[in-house]
Amino acid sequence: MYYDFLLCVTFLIYFRNEGSLTSTLRTLLFFTALMITLPVGLYFSSKAYIFEGTLGMSDRDSYFYAAIVAVIAVHVVLALFVYVAWNEGSRQWREGKQD
Repeated sequence: MYYDFLLCVTFLIYFRNEGSLTSTLRTLLFFTALMITLPVGLYFSSKAYIFEGTLGMSDRDSYFYAAIVAVIAVHVVLALFVYVAWNEGSRQWREGKQD
């Protein structure tokens, strides 16, 4: 999870100075990929390594708790996307206002 946060911050710093449309599309593609990979990856890894491996839960319980982890990951990615989109939109509005 910490690695994904660092990846997101690095992405935002690297692509900040590009054109408006290109930056918007890259942001959208980044969060689309993150929305697909993060919840699925967390679901299977938390099920196998945390809930069944470390905590010794049954298959039925580990499915349930791994699904909760995946849903939380979806909400975190959505909140990050809204935050980035909001800040990008207000920055573009300020730059347009100054012209």
